[in-house]
Amino acid sequence: MSDRTDTPNQPVSDETPGARQPVAVLNLRWLILALVLLSVLATLGNSLITAYRVQRDALLDHALQSNSAYAAKVASSLSEFIHSAQNHLRFGADELGKAWGDPSVMRGEALRLQKQDADFNSIAIVDSNAKVLVAYPDALQINGSTLHSNAIRNAIEAKRSFISSAYTSSAGNLVVFISEPVYDAAKRYVGVIGGSVYLREDNALHTLISRHFHHEGTFAFVADQDRQLLFHPDASRIGDTLGWSKTVDAALRGESGSMTVRNYKGVPMLAGYAQVPGAGWAVVAQQPREISLAPLETLMRDVLRGMVPAAVIGFVLIWLGTLLICRPLNQLSLIARQLSAPQATEQLHHVKAWYREAFSIRQAMLAGVQLLQAKLGRLSQQAFADPMTGLANRRAMDEELHALERAGRTYSVLSLDIDHFKRVNDTFGHDKGDLAIKQVAQIMQSHSRAGDLACRAGGEEFLLILPETDIDSARAIAERIRQAIATCDIPTVGHITASIGVATCEHLPITADVVLKKADECLYRAKQGGRNRVEFCPSTASSTPT
Repeated sequence: MSDRTDTPNQPVSDETPGARQPVAVLNLRWLILALVLLSVLATLGNSLITAYRVQRDALLDHALQSNSAYAAKVASSLSEFIHSAQNHLRFGADELGKAWGDPSVMRGEALRLQKQDADFNSIAIVDSNAKVLVAYPDALQINGSTLHSNAIRNAIEAKRSFISSAYTSSAGNLVVFISEPVYDAAKRYVGVIGGSVYLREDNALHTLISRHFHHEGTFAFVADQDRQLLFHPDASRIGDTLGWSKTVDAALRGESGSMTVRNYKGVPMLAGYAQVPGAGWAVVAQQPREISLAPLETLMRDVLRGMVPAAVIGFVLIWLGTLLICRPLNQLSLIARQLSAPQATEQLHHVKAWYREAFSIRQAMLAGVQLLQAKLGRLSQQAFADPMTGLANRRAMDEELHALERAGRTYSVLSLDIDHFKRVNDTFGHDKGDLAIKQVAQIMQSHSRAGDLACRAGGEEFLLILPETDIDSARAIAERIRQAIATCDIPTVGHITASIGVATCEHLPITADVVLKKADECLYRAKQGGRNRVEFCPSTASSTPT
């Protein structure tokens, strides 16, 4: 039930002795400010994270592409070097074939090759039995000796252009042997002519790889088919056999591209790889990931520094906006604590409710203040409760209807009468009749909403006033009450029924008496129609009863 049955002489005020203290709640201004700031910070944080990730990925992608291009360029240069060396050797092989066995021609061709192709550290002409016919320079005096190294044997057995794996020569040098087969004038295979590249001395690999531009921290290394290092910036590692390496394995398979890997020390590297055509060597160019991302820290610092002025301006604007939004609400909140004060209406009119929500709250509070003050005036003069049922009495009903009439509000009225109530009194006695009245009153109370007013008009007659309720909603409420009464089992009495009439006033300039008369007419039709039913009439028009 609503507060219509409050004791009339109890003033409503914050200063009432024993009044419940208000619960501490959050300040709206700080709440809005906190929510907006959290949203802004979350957005900025997400933007920074996104920017960081985008820039990081861009830097990594650029480094991978650069290293892939660097590896491909080095591989291409090495391929050109090998192709050029093989052409020189092939020319020499053709010349030797024309005069095979002539010592002067052989020595002259060896001298010519060594001077013409400075990429070779030494030149050797070997017959098909691995006997050295000419060696230049011949520091170890190997002319006329037979060589037993696997590289020379493989070159002789290949009978074609041949590039050996890295091996240690009889002089203790780590070398790669490049050779071409020699056929005499009768087209018989007679031996090979080849040049050696000393890997631990300045050689063509050093020159070609260092010639290419690369970023700071990027370096390249070359490995042969047996995974031996032919070139590495750390000269002490040349000749080492690599363990497991995804980049070297991919290049040896003939693939080219880039990937992120860890080196043998566990350092993350951004690597590009490619194969040297014609030699089958693997070229890998790589750069530490940390060096690639070094510019990112400076970039993010500059971004943050650039955001600070905008953030300060944004904070000031948010603060001012919060003050403007919360000002009318704060004023309304202060007035709400003393709505019963005589000056409440004047204070509400002075609140500058410049947006719709605050304006609606102010208007609702003005209407509430008017109703509250009128109600307090009534409660101070008389009690409105029916002593038997606890429902509002006839006087409270009249006051409520007139207040609704003055305010011009929409409302509906349910006029209810217990069917054959005289029979209940005659059969079971007045005490059981009173019990039935109380039961009906309890049902009406349970089906009333906050703001509704359930009344006992007299005897077995009841009235339910429903503010802001149209005819359809009022009919639904009436039907629920009728069913609840019909299904309720009253001790000794059993089941009873009730007839209900419904009338509605929707913002029309009519008197409450007219609305009550229409409700009574509908109640009469319900009685005439067989009782235990609900009758209603459409929105009551402006008229005066005759």
